[in-house]
Amino acid sequence: MIVEYDGTHFFGWQYQPNKRTVQGELQSALRKMLNEQVKLTGAGRTDQGVHALGQVANFRTDTQLPLLSIKRGINSMIGEDVYVKDIAVVPDDFDSRYSAKTKIYDYHMTLEPSPFRLRYCWYLKQAPIVDTVRKAIPGMIGQRDFKNFSVHNGSDNTLCEIVDLEISQQDSKILVRVEGNRFLRKMVRGIVGFLVDVGRGRFAVSEVSEFFEEPKRDINFAPPQGLFLVAVNY
Repeated sequence: MIVEYDGTHFFGWQYQPNKRTVQGELQSALRKMLNEQVKLTGAGRTDQGVHALGQVANFRTDTQLPLLSIKRGINSMIGEDVYVKDIAVVPDDFDSRYSAKTKIYDYHMTLEPSPFRLRYCWYLKQAPIVDTVRKAIPGMIGQRDFKNFSVHNGSDNTLCEIVDLEISQQDSKILVRVEGNRFLRKMVRGIVGFLVDVGRGRFAVSEVSEFFEEPKRDINFAPPQGLFLVAVNY
């Protein structure tokens, strides 16, 4: 399934008892409709408040129901802030998470505190210099240890490869797009927060390499509402 959702009122993707999560809501609908114990696997575990335009999730079922009936049935049983956009049969060895080659995230920022933007953007009272941020980006592309840009436990594998990273500005809107083979918890928000601080002069472009080394340096994490999982590539 390809799923989009507004993460504002969800406690993230991953199922949590007694809390509203995207995985929990979808699984509940599937179990009621199919009369089976269904386990849903998502491509990425988005955090509380993070949105998705192209989350991918898979499950196994013995049902003979047509795919369109399953899609319509799910959408009729879930909240208006989550929607199954597409559904298809995949090979038995497909895994939404481990079969993924890359994921693409967009992070939206605004320099204007419009009430129509604040729900889905990070409002910046001080604008970063975008040209300065662009100079820092080459130092973050490639395979690197992103432990200092994330929240993780000591046993995590923190080696990730950033395939593409770009920043653009149109009037009062700023967009960061990042594509990578895998992402640690809060890693995209750590990258964005760091780049904004480079653009504001808190950190120098010449310091970028130091943030991939010990000791860990203090960075700011961008808030969740500006982050969207855009697509998963297989």
